Amino acid sequence: MGKVLAFILLSPLCGILTGIQGALAQVEVDADYLSLITEYVYKIENIYDGSWAFTYTVDDKVEMESRTIRRDTSLPFLQSETLLAINGMPPSEERLQKHAERRQRAFLRRQNNQNRAVEDEEEGNEQDRFLEMIIPQSVHLIKQEGELLYLGFQAIEEGREKVYEKLQGVLILDTGAEFIKELQVSVTESFSPFFLSKVESGYFSIRFNLFDGVPMQSEISFELEGRAFFIRDLSEDREIVWTDIVRI
Repeated sequence: MGKVLAFILLSPLCGILTGIQGALAQVEVDADYLSLITEYVYKIENIYDGSWAFTYTVDDKVEMESRTIRRDTSLPFLQSETLLAINGMPPSEERLQKHAERRQRAFLRRQNNQNRAVEDEEEGNEQDRFLEMIIPQSVHLIKQEGELLYLGFQAIEEGREKVYEKLQGVLILDTGAEFIKELQVSVTESFSPFFLSKVESGYFSIRFNLFDGVPMQSEISFELEGRAFFIRDLSEDREIVWTDIVRI
């Protein structure tokens, strides 16, 4: 931008023409990137839409514990999630009982929230909400490595502007296989998400792979450092991996 302004000052007519052409080219490039993002976003299959059975492992590095669970929504709700392992070993009777109690509480919440499906429908699907949050003019090329396209972006959501302005997003697109390979979100500087709280740093990554030719989430990494009310530790360091995905 500085070079363009200097050129305009040195040669007004030539600079103005060059600036107009450059601006139009940039709008065209950004529109192409946004169009590509939109196309790839709508290809993603929601692994939790009830069409898939899968195993997922939650590796909690703060609690120093790994939990492996099988989910199959073709079964009755209370049996649809089975605790398979804790730290790679069969769970104890105590952990199985705690897992059953959590599922029972979830079942009661489900019964007490019969209108949730209507509310979700009114809010729109995840693809629409994600695309609506992206600030179009913020989409830009970071780099290209072979068929991998790295695009930076910023997002915004009504009522949470002060949070989103502290975040920076990156999308990695596989233009060969034509799907989103990874979404990254990083905290660029500390902020307060709510009263008497502070997030010092954070990082989120969701990776996608092709299953039956359809892109679906395969891994998530989540790291957070912060405190609430000056005493409660908000630190998180988790990784979730989905495997054995089959269509119901």
